[in-house]
Amino acid sequence: MSRRSALAYLVALVIALVGSSAIVPAPVLAQRAAPSLQAAASFDPPSASIGDRVTLTLRVTHPEDVILKATPPNLDQIDVVNTAPATSAPAGPGTQATTFTYTLQPFVLGTVDTGTLRLSWLRADGATGTFDVPGAKLIVAPVRAQNDQALRPLKPQASIAGAPPAWVRPAIGGVAVLALSLVLALAVRLLRRRRRDTSIEVGPTDNSPDRVAREALDALGAAAGPARLDYPTYYGGLALTVRTYLAARFGFNAHALTTRELERRMVSHGVDRWQARLVAGLLERCDDAVYAHRHPDFASADHDLTVAYEIVELSRPRDRGVEGQAALA
Repeated sequence: MSRRSALAYLVALVIALVGSSAIVPAPVLAQRAAPSLQAAASFDPPSASIGDRVTLTLRVTHPEDVILKATPPNLDQIDVVNTAPATSAPAGPGTQATTFTYTLQPFVLGTVDTGTLRLSWLRADGATGTFDVPGAKLIVAPVRAQNDQALRPLKPQASIAGAPPAWVRPAIGGVAVLALSLVLALAVRLLRRRRRDTSIEVGPTDNSPDRVAREALDALGAAAGPARLDYPTYYGGLALTVRTYLAARFGFNAHALTTRELERRMVSHGVDRWQARLVAGLLERCDDAVYAHRHPDFASADHDLTVAYEIVELSRPRDRGVEGQAALA
């Protein structure tokens, strides 16, 4: 074989090898290991009340050639108020830390669990995939203590050494009776001299809507018990108390509106959407118990009474002289 023939054979072999590598299927080239991702989610603060705004932070450590995308959590018992732009910062040689921040507002009592959060990633070589992050939990506690109406025992009377003689107390009592008799006689004499009646001024009675609603809820709670709970009467009383309170507080006929119409009317009167949804949820459960005869257990019924107290507390105006102006607790 001549030198020219050998050279031509070598060139043909190189072309064949290059061509065979160029036609390797794309899935084979894409079978690289997924990027190393480390993520954690947390609430700040970890415990809040209904209507408080909390921050959900999702922090992910990843290689520099990876781009991340997160989806805000979609929960029935919490609203996403604001989604902040993602921020990135160096976290070490060849790695970055990307932080996703969401401002949330709960409107249901209990523990809120975001569940598993899913991230989407895109690498510089075109490979894509998803990554699941363990969720975070938020405790939503009531603003009203469970035993704030419990009677407290009186403090024992203080005993002082060296008590006065036994005759001192009767003498003091006699002097007090004599002084009271003189005052009464003087008052009767003045009344006869003026020949007119006088009325005793009585302090104003607290007939505010929230006071009336609290007394009605107290009566419902006192009559309820695990063995004697009358569900139609109990939930009918809850619905009537809440609607009567809203009608007196905001100035519209809450009894003539459906649950959805009442929710829209509250929002149109400046009430926050989460608070209107809290009222709508309670009234729907009342309708289910009264008309559909779906009776929950006693713990859930007692929880609904607590929610009714929360509605009254959250809607109470800051200035008690101004009726109809709702404020957050």
